[in-house]
Amino acid sequence: MNKRTSHILSAIFKQLRSRPTYESVGVDNYRLLLEKSAIAFKPDKSVNRVPVRIKTIDAEWLIPLHHHENRIVMYTHGGGYIAGSINSHRDLASRIATACSAKLLIFNYRLAPEHTFPQGLKDVKTVYQWLLDNYGNTHKISLAGDSAGAGLTLALLSGLLMEKSPLPVCSVLISPWIDLECKNKSHIKNQEKDPMLTQSVLKKTARLYTDQDLSNPLISPINNNFSGITPILIQAGEHEILIDDSRILAQKLKASGATVKLEIWEDMFHVWHYFAKYLSEGRQAIQKTGAFIQQYS
Repeated sequence: MNKRTSHILSAIFKQLRSRPTYESVGVDNYRLLLEKSAIAFKPDKSVNRVPVRIKTIDAEWLIPLHHHENRIVMYTHGGGYIAGSINSHRDLASRIATACSAKLLIFNYRLAPEHTFPQGLKDVKTVYQWLLDNYGNTHKISLAGDSAGAGLTLALLSGLLMEKSPLPVCSVLISPWIDLECKNKSHIKNQEKDPMLTQSVLKKTARLYTDQDLSNPLISPINNNFSGITPILIQAGEHEILIDDSRILAQKLKASGATVKLEIWEDMFHVWHYFAKYLSEGRQAIQKTGAFIQQYS
């Protein structure tokens, strides 16, 4: 790591550690803070924004100046199942769209605790089915998501496998939160290294999302059988408390015969891609995401 990267990481870590949790400010204020943080991450103006309504769901196409006309990415934003939006993740999603040379669709799914499981997942399924109905015969559709959005992406895939429904050509999971029981060893091993997440807050957040059995494979999709799944790229930071989720998932995917690529990024934290404007490793990881999706679409 060079001095500049070390300096930037230190500044980001300091900012993340000072950020309040939903417990300290309440869910509404927590959401508002995430929305306000988007001011520092304005997307490239060359990426065209086209609003679209999918039944009751607000969505937005992000279309780079140069894109492959028949390549679509469906992006599900993170936020712990309780926060996040098109606005908060527009810069990150725009960067991914550009790296993929694809039209990318980002959308607002229903959030907990007002809308508990399976309401948010139903919205994710609705958007995917809309893409299949309107573009399935003419376009190659990929999935991508970060954190809880990666969890919803994998839950969608779990449901598609169970129902034997059409699958995307590939998927990318960025720092996935896919075991809501929060039981893996990295929660303890990395608790001093992770500047963003704690096991106790995640466990409480999981209970805002649902009071049902957390081992349900549509809630904790790490518990699914992945036989027949299409290729998956997993990117995770070395210092995340969630790193074991990614390692275990990669092992399960390989055991099922799936094509899987696991990238563990040295010194990185949860969804470091979000800081791509300032952090070269974020830009590099997004480029690898783009290369992976282009490989299959």
